[in-house]
Amino acid sequence: MVFEDYYDEFFNARRSLEDPYRKVTISKEKYKNFVEITEKYEMLAKKMDEVIAKKTELEREIEYLKSDGRKLKELEEKTEKYLNSLVRTQADFDNYKKANQRENERYRERVKEEMLKKLIRHYEDLLRAFNILDLIEKGESVKKGFKMIIENFEKFLEDEGVKPMLSKGEKFDPYKHEALMVEENEKFPENTIIEELNKGYYLNNKILKPAGVKISKKKSNL
Repeated sequence: MVFEDYYDEFFNARRSLEDPYRKVTISKEKYKNFVEITEKYEMLAKKMDEVIAKKTELEREIEYLKSDGRKLKELEEKTEKYLNSLVRTQADFDNYKKANQRENERYRERVKEEMLKKLIRHYEDLLRAFNILDLIEKGESVKKGFKMIIENFEKFLEDEGVKPMLSKGEKFDPYKHEALMVEENEKFPENTIIEELNKGYYLNNKILKPAGVKISKKKSNL
């Protein structure tokens, strides 16, 4: 199963570079789970239709046999039985729909996160290229073009709820930081971030990409 390009309209409007990672795949186990969910949905829907049809048929019989008190009571009991069955089936069906909607929403969020991570990698590649170009005296038109692309990327990421972490000076947090280097430094308390080596990002206050950092430690007395 393939989740088609989530951002076609954005890239076509801006004539962006083709992203070779634009498709997201799911595992065979996940696909099997989706198939089982679909089969259960169809079974519940079919059962609900059968119960509704039976209830309608019994209601017609009641109208026809109102003059017969004995059969009327029997039919009323049957109608109540099927009505209770209909209520239970409807409740099961509603619960299934809600659970399925929640699962679909979680899946869409995971796909969106993966797409944004790939876009951030492209954005950081452009930043590195721009920084190199900025050291060259010539090529102002190229620099201007790169800068415009970078600004468009930043605006898009911001609109999607992505914002960069500001980790320097913070205490190291393993849930949102990845320690890439450790340096003996008496100017900072131990386990303080003294440099961001790789930028980290949030997605709506959730950790999207941890920051790669250099942290301080006290000098050894040995």
